[in-house]
Amino acid sequence: MVAFDTPLIYTVHLMDTFFSADFFIRNRQALRNRIGSNIPIVITGNGLMQRSGDEPTTFHQDSSFWYLTGINNPDLTLVILANETYLIVPVLSFEREAFDGAHDLTAYAARSGIQTILDARVGWQRLKSSLQDQRTVAVLASPPAFMKRHGLHTLPYRRRLIAKLKRYNPRLSFQDVRPEMAALRCIKQPQELRAIQSAIDITTETLQEIVTKDTLATATREYQIEAALSYGFRNRGAESHAFAPVVGAGRHSTTLHHTANDGVIALHDVIVLDVGASVEHYAADITRTVSQQPIRGRAAEIFRAVAAVQDFALSQIKPGILPLDYERRVRTYMGEQLRALGVITEVTDDAIHKYFPHATSHFLGLDTHDVGDYREPWQENMVITCEPGIYIPEEGIGVRIEDNVLITSTGNTVLSAACPRELVAVQ
Repeated sequence: MVAFDTPLIYTVHLMDTFFSADFFIRNRQALRNRIGSNIPIVITGNGLMQRSGDEPTTFHQDSSFWYLTGINNPDLTLVILANETYLIVPVLSFEREAFDGAHDLTAYAARSGIQTILDARVGWQRLKSSLQDQRTVAVLASPPAFMKRHGLHTLPYRRRLIAKLKRYNPRLSFQDVRPEMAALRCIKQPQELRAIQSAIDITTETLQEIVTKDTLATATREYQIEAALSYGFRNRGAESHAFAPVVGAGRHSTTLHHTANDGVIALHDVIVLDVGASVEHYAADITRTVSQQPIRGRAAEIFRAVAAVQDFALSQIKPGILPLDYERRVRTYMGEQLRALGVITEVTDDAIHKYFPHATSHFLGLDTHDVGDYREPWQENMVITCEPGIYIPEEGIGVRIEDNVLITSTGNTVLSAACPRELVAVQ
């Protein structure tokens, strides 16, 4: 049942979608099957985060919550019990409804296939009652509040949910279902592959437009290219960038995640464009290294070395390969290229890492760095990136080439093959 009715729409799009309610219903059932018991499953979505003052950042839904519901609205909670499934939605103040719009519960139900939607006053009390005789609840475990390696303060919603459930029943223990979610999400279904391909096609068309028109030739600042990317993505129907775009010219090309995009572009600078459109939450992630003039001399040597490493890496991608073994082989090949370039004298891990400090491949999907187990062999219908790069700060030259790759039953298909690796001449 839909428990309460309001007249306004709170942003649920049902038109022109790759995903029907059946997709989300199947995903919830698949999660239940993987857990293999009837313990309650409680999954929280994200909420609004402060940008400054009373202004929020742009809302982005928790990817696993979206995978199970398809709803892109803040502060919702999914409850999957043995005999019922329901959503808990917050009660909005008059001001919140006036500024942001009210819940459209009919649209929520149509999108997710969940027919019972309860306001927070009713929903949390119902969940509290159902947990009194339970000993275990399945949740997505929370990361630490601060991820030191990445310098990130993490979202608080999973921690808050677990604390709330613990108050309801102090005897509860929690089963972390992140491994089960990762196992489901890393194998892409046909609808997901269509969304990813759409994001890749939009990214490809926009990159080709920028490079073949006057945008690249006349750009004097990195942000001019960023603006053209944003326009091209939105004009072709993408929701947004899948991640903060990297437009790194000259010395900025050696900074892997240069997202300020505030630098000056000189005529012969190499420019690393690491970009991707988002379509229905699914990401493209393509990198091309370009210049306003043909790439010549030392930059061309480095470009050809990176292209050779990517060719080798692509030859290794197929089902049954362990990602960690693959990375070792690619790094060894990269070491030989770096030695041939005269950048290193000995092929050692430390020497290679200085000029190639990241992995070659990561999973791609709802998140740009999507979930998946790097200790397990690749399987058919996984989507990964292939992105070797060489970065030489002392020479002010960085080159990265990145494509998106579908693992097939016999090998792989490069989904971004329509985007030429050499968008400009390399001489």
